[in-house]
Amino acid sequence: MAENDLIKIKGIVTRAVQYKENDKILTVLTAEMGLISVYCHGARSNKSKYLTSTRLFCYSEFVLTRKKDFYYIKEADYIEAFFDIVNSVDKLFLGQYFLEVINEICVEGERQDGSLRLVLNSLYALASDLCDVKKIKSTFELRACVEMGVSPNLSSCRGCGRTDSEVYYFDVVNGDFFCRDCLLSQERERSISLENEAVGAYIAVSPSVATAVRFVVNARPERLFSFTLSEEAMKDFYSLSEKYLLNQVGKSFITLDLYNEQIK
Repeated sequence: MAENDLIKIKGIVTRAVQYKENDKILTVLTAEMGLISVYCHGARSNKSKYLTSTRLFCYSEFVLTRKKDFYYIKEADYIEAFFDIVNSVDKLFLGQYFLEVINEICVEGERQDGSLRLVLNSLYALASDLCDVKKIKSTFELRACVEMGVSPNLSSCRGCGRTDSEVYYFDVVNGDFFCRDCLLSQERERSISLENEAVGAYIAVSPSVATAVRFVVNARPERLFSFTLSEEAMKDFYSLSEKYLLNQVGKSFITLDLYNEQIK
């Protein structure tokens, strides 16, 4: 795109930074160009025609022009806004966490169709109470790993290929499953004890949790939340998803800490 050419593109605002008295610098996730930085003059003014379309959690259609490293807004119309999230503190923190993850895993200049659809579906599920909030969070985290290219390998035990184990041990660093015998074999020198707890970098999960993880990894976007787990299995699914994502990105997130503190 040459400087001063106009481009029409859809995207969701994932970050909004105040600049000067009434301006904003936005980070917008688009399908075609990944994350882009967008400057909006006067966006913070109550009289601005861009007041709604440039808010966090807003999916809008933008008409942009580019100068050097920034895009500048010429027109903006919102398509869908997930503002109901702000009416609940835990949902607000969780929605901000989703955006923070997106800003971490997506880059400029690369297509991000999957990541855009994931965050839109997840925010819609959150705003509309589509299903349990913990399921939405965990599903988002696992699918974000898929979009990063670090999908868990869940077809069978990494050691022996077994698919009928009563307990699987998930490696939250490498994304593999081991059966009890194979994990004991490779860890025997450390004299570990397996008692349905996390063992080092491993989390013990039931076959139902393993099945749910496989479903999330492979499901069509419109079916992403269409699975069920018992309350006990959901606890393991929740722990596995969060720990695996944090290991893959190599950092924690302030908004995640705030969310976990809020729901205690």
